Amino acid sequence: MNLRLTALRVLARWEAGDAYINLAIGRAAEGLPDADRRYLTALVYGTVEKKLTLDYAIGTLAHRSDVSPAAKSILECGLYELFYLHTPRHAAVNAWVELAGSRGEKSFVNGVLRAASALDAPPLPPREKNEARYLSVCYSVPLTTVKRLVTILGAETEDFLRATALPPRMTLRVNPLKISREEYLAHLTATGIAAAATPYAPAGVRLARTCPPRDLPGFAEGWFFVQDEASQIATEVLGAEPGETVIDLCACPGGKSFGAAVRMENRGRVLSFDLHASKLSLIESGAARLGLTCITAAEHDATVPDPALSALADRVICDVPCSGLGVLSKKPDLRYKDLRAADELPALQSAILANAADCVKPGGVLLYSTCTVNPAENEAVTDAFRAARPDFTPEDFTVGALASEAGRLTLFPHRHGTDGFYLAKFRRCGKEEA
Repeated sequence: MNLRLTALRVLARWEAGDAYINLAIGRAAEGLPDADRRYLTALVYGTVEKKLTLDYAIGTLAHRSDVSPAAKSILECGLYELFYLHTPRHAAVNAWVELAGSRGEKSFVNGVLRAASALDAPPLPPREKNEARYLSVCYSVPLTTVKRLVTILGAETEDFLRATALPPRMTLRVNPLKISREEYLAHLTATGIAAAATPYAPAGVRLARTCPPRDLPGFAEGWFFVQDEASQIATEVLGAEPGETVIDLCACPGGKSFGAAVRMENRGRVLSFDLHASKLSLIESGAARLGLTCITAAEHDATVPDPALSALADRVICDVPCSGLGVLSKKPDLRYKDLRAADELPALQSAILANAADCVKPGGVLLYSTCTVNPAENEAVTDAFRAARPDFTPEDFTVGALASEAGRLTLFPHRHGTDGFYLAKFRRCGKEEA
C-alpha cells in the first residue's frame, strides 16, 4: 500500500465533508502494521492540524495563486512531512512528486518542495505587522478564532495556543474495582511504559507517549479507560456515592458515566443517555469491559423534557455539546469550524441544562460542564440558569489543589496541563428550603 496516496484519499474525503477525520483514518488504517498505522495517522492528523501554516507556506514558496486542489493537497502533505516528520528530505520530495499528475504539475510540486527542503521551519508572516495574523498562521488557527481568544485570554492567548499545538498526552483513569493506581503504575513500569500519577485526579495516570489502549497492560481485564484528567476531575466534583441514582444526559462515549460508576463501587444505578442510538454500543461495550453492571444506556433527546425522569436522580451530569475550544490538540479538525455557529450553542446548552435540573431530587447535585473556554457557553449559561432557578445554589468544591469560586472552575491547557474545561456545581434546595 502507498501510504502517502492513502493519506491523500483520506484528506480528500475529509475536505469533501464525507467523513470525520478520526473515522476516516481508522478505516484506512485497518489491518496495517503498527509502524504504517502510526505514520499514516501522524501524517493525516498533522496535515489537518497545520493546514493554515502549510497553506501560508505554499503561498509564500509557490509564487502563484492558481494551485490546483490536487497539487495543493500533495504540497500540504509533503510540506508537513518535510517540516514535522523529519523523513530524509530527498526521499520525501521524490515520493510526493511521483504522486503529482502531469509533467507540469510534477515540476511545480518539485520546485516548491525543494525550496522548502532548504528551510528549517515553515515561513511565517511578520509578527510586528499583525500579531493576530502571525498567531493564526503560526498555530494554524483561523484569524476569527484567534481574535475571540484574545478577548477571552488577553496576554495568555499565545500560551494557550502553544499548549494546544503540543502533542496530546494520553491519560488513563484507573478502575479501582480492579486495581489501584499504584499497582497499575507498577505494571506499566514493569512493561517499560513511562507514566506518572496525575497531579489533581486521584485515579489518573498520564503516559509519556501515546499508544493504542489495547496494547497497554490490563486492557482486556478492564483495569482502566482512556479519559483526560479534566473529565476525571468532573466526576470527582460530581461526587457520586454507592447506592445513588445518577443520570448522564449527554453520555457518549461514556467516560463520565464510567467514572461515576466506579466511584459508586458499581452499587446503585447510572442512566446513560445520548441522542444518537448508534453510539450507545460505545457505552455498553466499555461498561462490559470494565465490569460495570450498574450502567444502563438508552436513547434520549436531552432537549425534550421527560416526566419519567422528574426528580429521579441524586446527581445529574450535564456535559453539553460545545465549541470544543479546549480540545483543539485532540480534535484538530475542530479548529476550522466557524465560531459564528458557536454563538447559537448557548440556547441549546441552556435548554439541556434546564431539563437536567428537573431530573435532580431535592437536595441533589447538578453538574454542568463543557470542553470549551468560551465564557458565552460557560459562565453566561450558568449565570442565566442561576437567575432562572432560585431552587439551585452554587456549591464550592475542591479536587486536589484545585478549588472553585462560587461553585465554578475553568481549566486551561497552559495552566493545568489538562483539556480546556468548565465545571459548575449546583445543589438543589431540599423540600424544607424550597
